[in-house]
Amino acid sequence: MKTQNHFKIVVLEDSEFYNNIISKKLQSYIKPISLDKDYSFEIQSYTNLNDCLYNLHADTDIAFVDFYLGDSKNALYVLKKIKQKCLNCKVVIISQSKNTMTELQTINEGAVEFISKDNDALMRSCYIAEDIINERLNAARA
Repeated sequence: MKTQNHFKIVVLEDSEFYNNIISKKLQSYIKPISLDKDYSFEIQSYTNLNDCLYNLHADTDIAFVDFYLGDSKNALYVLKKIKQKCLNCKVVIISQSKNTMTELQTINEGAVEFISKDNDALMRSCYIAEDIINERLNAARA
């Protein structure tokens, strides 16, 4: 059973290279903060959509999802599947696309953020994860 001070983060990125980079960056950024604020976390990363959906837990807090996945599905499909299984999961879309319509569509479908894969993408991912965790910690204390 998950406690209020344990956070589950999922990374779904079909590029093994980028998946590894974002997962390691999140791990190294969140770990010292978690020690300071007395919470624990786990990061599960997937390069395959079916593996991710099969192993997705209903109590997942944050999901970072690549927009274009290699198996002809995109983040809009994944977003719907995650929201069906994890009602309170905050989904962040990461994409090489800089298309404003794509960004608006994902936000309208329920994503909390849309990050373009640029030089700031990794740090933005970390800041967003930290904000979501802080929001949940503060709500639990209130």
